[in-house]
Amino acid sequence: MEGSVRFVGENITIYASKIEYNMETGALQMVNSRMITSDFSIVATEMVRKSQKLYYAKEAEFTTCRDCAESWLISGSEVFVELDAYVQLYHALVKVKGVDVLYVPYIALPVKNKRESGILFPQVSSRNIDGLHYEQPIYWAVNDSVDFTFTPTFLSQRGYGSNLQYRQAFSEYSWIELNGKVVQDQIYRPGEGNTDKSGTSFFRHFFELENHQQWSDDFGYHLKITGSKDNDIYRDFDFYTNDYLFRNDVGGEFAGDLRFDRFSIALESDYKQNIITTQPVGFDDSYVQILPRVSLSTTPYLLWEFESDYFYKFSVGMDGDYTVFKQNRLNEPEFIRNAGRADLAPYAELNLLNKGPITLKSRYQLDYQEYHFQDEDKQGFSKVSSLVSTEMAFAIDRIYGLAYEEKYQLDEIKDEDREKLNENGRKKVNSLSKEIIGDLPRLKDTLTQEKITVRRNSYRHSQEFKFIHHQLVGASENGNRDFLEQIENENGWFDYRDAIAADVFSVGSNETRTLIPPNNTIEFQWNNVLIRKSPKTFNFLEDDRYLKDNFSYTKLGEFNLSQGYILDPEQESDQRLTRLLLNTSYAADTWSFHLLDYYFHQGGDNILFFSGQKRFNNISLLTQYNLNSFENSSLRNLRTGFQVRPTDVVGFSLLSETDLNRNENVATVYQMDIMPNNNCWILSLKYIDRFTIKQFAFNFEFNFGSEEFSAYKRNFFNFDRITAQ
Repeated sequence: MEGSVRFVGENITIYASKIEYNMETGALQMVNSRMITSDFSIVATEMVRKSQKLYYAKEAEFTTCRDCAESWLISGSEVFVELDAYVQLYHALVKVKGVDVLYVPYIALPVKNKRESGILFPQVSSRNIDGLHYEQPIYWAVNDSVDFTFTPTFLSQRGYGSNLQYRQAFSEYSWIELNGKVVQDQIYRPGEGNTDKSGTSFFRHFFELENHQQWSDDFGYHLKITGSKDNDIYRDFDFYTNDYLFRNDVGGEFAGDLRFDRFSIALESDYKQNIITTQPVGFDDSYVQILPRVSLSTTPYLLWEFESDYFYKFSVGMDGDYTVFKQNRLNEPEFIRNAGRADLAPYAELNLLNKGPITLKSRYQLDYQEYHFQDEDKQGFSKVSSLVSTEMAFAIDRIYGLAYEEKYQLDEIKDEDREKLNENGRKKVNSLSKEIIGDLPRLKDTLTQEKITVRRNSYRHSQEFKFIHHQLVGASENGNRDFLEQIENENGWFDYRDAIAADVFSVGSNETRTLIPPNNTIEFQWNNVLIRKSPKTFNFLEDDRYLKDNFSYTKLGEFNLSQGYILDPEQESDQRLTRLLLNTSYAADTWSFHLLDYYFHQGGDNILFFSGQKRFNNISLLTQYNLNSFENSSLRNLRTGFQVRPTDVVGFSLLSETDLNRNENVATVYQMDIMPNNNCWILSLKYIDRFTIKQFAFNFEFNFGSEEFSAYKRNFFNFDRITAQ
């Protein structure tokens, strides 16, 4: 067959000027052909189908782009294509926008979504202290549930090394992952700024092993082990280790839990090394370990529940644990650091009133801690406190509008209203048919009926007023007086549960100073939340889902206030106001913010966090501010940034973090993304200026059908994409 000939197969279409078909063998021979699939296209002077999945082409051009002339392609003298597998090109020439940039004798590229072994795209960066940094990942897909990535690295000022990653999935919620970095680091001769190598090297390593096992809905565990040969590796290679550090210590941590209908049992154990130490090598024996902690928690157990407005529900429960604290340094020169602590917190809750919008309830909780010390000559210690909290709440809800979906015939809508609606009935659009190409003729109603779907949302504003009275009805401490003096200051705690109940809010800990004082204090809360209710699009392919899955709910914002007032007559009147808490947030289509502020009346101090983002058509602005004005934990940190995308093709980003107390830059990130409209490749250029390093990096990605590639362009105005790594 000659002329404009087309062959259509499974997920493939071939156009050619001439096609010869062998009915006996099923072979196809095509001249001046073009093969198009959902993942790639090939243009060739001659193409032969050897089997249903295998094709051979001469003088061919391969690309994954939708617009080859304006993007990139690879030409080859001979090309073998195996659908859902690979394309192999011999004597390949890579072209970008028609310019020859690279010759490769042979190259193989995947043309399927299934993971395949092979060489990944390299990563190149430059750091002022390390020089050129080159990484070449090699990926091995062992099977459907196991893969391994080996990444040889070269640092021009340090030496050779490698990154390692092993991943295995046992089931949907059970997996294991191992990450590591090894470096044969060069040692330079002593002297500041000396660049003369000593001729020796130091082998350094870092690793992280993480395993999660979910045996059933009621039983699972999580294990994480992190370690290194020396502590300086976290500074020298922070661009790698920061992804695996969440605290200032590394080591082993284990957490497992077993859940029953009425109670749950949990086991937790840590053995870690403090990395904030003056010793680069060795173990910090003064660090306190948890070996182990066994916890028991019960669900509230109903003793009675009636359909009544008064005394209608009474429940009891308990939380408790036993923890062994262990320190390698046994002489304990300053504080007692080797102890076992039993911590019990039984409680009872009585619902007194439920009348219309008014509720009244009371809760009694007993806190008991008992300590046993490793040194048998030391007397034990115990403390107990009882707290009664009585809460009266008044709730008001108001609903605005009705959530529904309605369809209108286009003729039923006025012209001025039609311009305000798009397909979703929400955003205003321009009438392009009138402004650009004139009026379009209407199709007759007998052929089609033009309809517009309008979705209406409803909004619910809920506000709640609470008055909560906190009363410490009893507290006592007995036993070892040295340990009592130790826990009267936060420096002597194992954790905040060691704090004396009556003084818990007045010690210098950020974890406790934000609490309401428990001794005869009334707390006022005003809580507001705004929720949007939207109708879902009816899907007739899902049976019996319309009525029970008809709406979606979105939390748009909240505004919460909390203020305490001490009622104790012995307290001075100007000292009775406790901390003021303000927690508010709101998220709209183009802007959002979150403010959390603790204000302390007596000293005028604040613990504050604010973040906000505003989006315009082509610009997005971000700011984050952290403040802690207390002298012993002073913090003022400002993070600002913006992103500009003047066209779909290019975007610029800037993110800067400043320590305002020291008036110095913590990190600044400059980034440019080039994202052609053909959706074929992305080039990202990044320069990072930190107080420890200056680094230049670039990343070049081709589109091989991955969702991550598409999401990169869609989520450009997402500041999580910009990091100082």
